[in-house]
Amino acid sequence: MFSLIKKFENNRVFSEGEAWTLFRLAAIGEGCGWTLLISGILSTRFLVHGNNIPVLLAGQLHGMLFFLYALAALGLYPSLHWSRKRALVALIASVPPFGSLLFEQWARYRAEREQLTTYRYCLVLVALASEGRS
Repeated sequence: MFSLIKKFENNRVFSEGEAWTLFRLAAIGEGCGWTLLISGILSTRFLVHGNNIPVLLAGQLHGMLFFLYALAALGLYPSLHWSRKRALVALIASVPPFGSLLFEQWARYRAEREQLTTYRYCLVLVALASEGRS
């Protein structure tokens, strides 16, 4: 079982940029699904009393978008260089309304901060190497 997971994690189908784009689209779609579901509930409650069709339609769309987000979180984590724990947190973040959007923003911030730290480290190494030549 673990060898199959390791194979999956080592086989990165998408580049990091492509994976971020797909994950962000899935997070935005899941957020839109929450908006549709909440709108359907509110319209049933306040506009069309006793008619559950808005909730049924919005619920089906939300379910489909939720499933796509879960698939993106679990399917793209190797390409995004995430740990299994972070992928699990991404999956859990889809449960509260608009949690996927918050998680996506947080994960993007962390990735950019890690890139900046790596860049700064490389600059320091280059500066030290060039100082030794003088």
